[in-house]
Amino acid sequence: MDTKTSGDVFDAAKEKADQVDETAKSAERAVLDKVDDLQTAIGKATPVPTDFNAVSSPSDVRKRLDWGEPDLTIVDVRSREAFNEERIMGAIPGFDKETMELLTGSTSKDRDIYLYGNADQDAEQVASQLRSTGYKRVSIIKGGLSAWKAIDGTIEGQKSI
Repeated sequence: MDTKTSGDVFDAAKEKADQVDETAKSAERAVLDKVDDLQTAIGKATPVPTDFNAVSSPSDVRKRLDWGEPDLTIVDVRSREAFNEERIMGAIPGFDKETMELLTGSTSKDRDIYLYGNADQDAEQVASQLRSTGYKRVSIIKGGLSAWKAIDGTIEGQKSI
């Protein structure tokens, strides 16, 4: 008859516990590897925002809008008539002191603000004013509305109907 001592039973139980522990660790590594693979795949499929610059191309702004979480404001600094006629979809007016006061009174100083006008220097003038009041992330859409339309950016207003 084979008699096992308590030491033998303990050793066998410890060996079995070590095997179970190693199996669990191996399974955990496999799961973590799959999670890493999925995160990599999701990262490749998820659009990322472009870098923020003082001057942005219309394509950069469009990519930002396509990103899905734009958290930005587009401001049209042209005249009221030009704004009413056509503007970048979602743009707000910023052509006079009153509308700029509304903008600055309701917009966080950390918000990304994109400006466009009839000429880049018109937008740059407003950008300088915003920066001087503490806005940190202000960018000019290079080429304004005509450049936006050249990339088939969405517009709205009376002329777009």
